[in-house]
Amino acid sequence: MSGDNPFAQWGGERDQPNLSPSIYGALPLGQSTPVPYNLPGRYASSSTNASSSSVNSGGNSQLQIMSFRFVSPARTILNSTLMGADGKKYFTIATHAIGNTVVINEQAGGSGEAGGSIEWQRYPIVSLMDIVARQTAKQWLALSADKRYRSMTLRGQQYSWVPSTGMICLYTSGHNPSEFVARIVQGKEGSGVMVALDITAKAVQAGLLDACVLAAVLFTSGRNID
Repeated sequence: MSGDNPFAQWGGERDQPNLSPSIYGALPLGQSTPVPYNLPGRYASSSTNASSSSVNSGGNSQLQIMSFRFVSPARTILNSTLMGADGKKYFTIATHAIGNTVVINEQAGGSGEAGGSIEWQRYPIVSLMDIVARQTAKQWLALSADKRYRSMTLRGQQYSWVPSTGMICLYTSGHNPSEFVARIVQGKEGSGVMVALDITAKAVQAGLLDACVLAAVLFTSGRNID
């Protein structure tokens, strides 16, 4: 961790000290929330049709986890590809010369479909087809008053992005106990993977993968939204 920013050294931006901190915002030094599930750092799948595996969630029933990874020859999340453990390309992240980022769902419409976008400006604007109406990123991922988490609302359900050591986890809000939904994990140096995204099969079936991809790009972009 560097300063108050849990992702300051992430991804291809680690060698560019002049970039602004990631958009997670100023978090209190040393603050992290233990992950209530014993999730391994990487998941392997023997299936040729799905990139999923079963892990035990502590006192909860087993979670079916789907694992994805952002890879980029340019070593930047802003121009990267999201690959599944099955070797399929699921999303392309492309940033144009004018500075805007497009999130393309490669599995939609047979030949891919641009479903999400980030308009980089003083307060970046985000949108995601049929899921996130056009709004500022800081509205969509609202930082809590104590700066310990960011809230996110999707399809009427509230979620919380909570930082932990080397990762940031997504949980449901308003449930007791909260349910694990997804996590963003730093890729290992030299592995070719910039960022890993692990998400429950239940969340994918509920249509949350696109939103988690968009959030991952924002969180690891090296840019501010607040």
